[in-house]
Amino acid sequence: MDQESITKGILAGIVDHYIRDISQDPQRGIRKLVDMAERTSDGPTQRICYQMMQKMAANQSSPYYDMIHHLVTTIDPKTIKKFGINLGHNAWTFGSGNVRRCISQNGTLLSWAVIIDRRENPQMIPFSEISDLVNRGLKTNVYAWLLMTSGTLREWDDYVKLFRAHDESVFALRVTPDALTEEIIEEALEISNLMILLDTDAPDWQITAEQLSSKGVLYSASRLVSTEAQAEEILSGSWLEELIPYQPLIAFTIADDKAPENVIRSVKDYMWNTRLAQLHPILPSDLVSDFVVINRLVAHKDILYRVNADGSADAAENLQFQKTELTCRDLF
Repeated sequence: MDQESITKGILAGIVDHYIRDISQDPQRGIRKLVDMAERTSDGPTQRICYQMMQKMAANQSSPYYDMIHHLVTTIDPKTIKKFGINLGHNAWTFGSGNVRRCISQNGTLLSWAVIIDRRENPQMIPFSEISDLVNRGLKTNVYAWLLMTSGTLREWDDYVKLFRAHDESVFALRVTPDALTEEIIEEALEISNLMILLDTDAPDWQITAEQLSSKGVLYSASRLVSTEAQAEEILSGSWLEELIPYQPLIAFTIADDKAPENVIRSVKDYMWNTRLAQLHPILPSDLVSDFVVINRLVAHKDILYRVNADGSADAAENLQFQKTELTCRDLF
């Protein structure tokens, strides 16, 4: 058995231990987890996570206790363990060193995660190219992928094959509520390295959110931000309040390419400050800006890549994606 396998075995045991502790006594279990993190945090992402846990532990009335308790008592422990290790260890720790070496040696910019836009498009590239991209990414230790879809999940069988073939990676799949049939939800439950990202811009999203929550699917909520009116609804807190009964783990705002910069910045600041203020039992995140910050910690570069439906690739270095001359075949 190699050292990496031993490390993952140890991590699996640690995660199992803290799942039990937190399910029995959230505050005591999380304080013990903070103590452990203080002793072992030696990388930038680990230190950031430790600082967040430390602030939470200092706030005895933090709604994040309820969020974490709900997570460990309703989601299958094997899913928490698999998703957590793949994200925290593979993507943020083990993979980050190789990403930094590639950047240093080759001068190539890599992002710790890649967004793949599969929203329906007449010129959509075949799924085989997406599978090839993920295979190439794995060779440079890129383990995290967000796939955005729309309409029906006609490629669901291809997605399942992709998720299962890359058991060491993590995937988030952004879907509209009408795409999630009963059969797809049941199959998603069995895929431990998958998080469903529900589009709450769609009508009647609450019905699907209730299904996902009641069945114990690992899921988060998302919302595109294009206009000042949409931003105002988020800034008022009404969107996050509406999400609370359905208990998603994370609430992601996603800036539309055409949104004004002042709108994007105001939403980004709100989500950041609300997360720190610990106001809701949901973790608020502005997806693009937070992923860029994580890449700064992981790879020491401010960059996030998005592959579009036609195979072109855009890059975000701050708040918005910009066109590049790259295609998905140029990445990795």
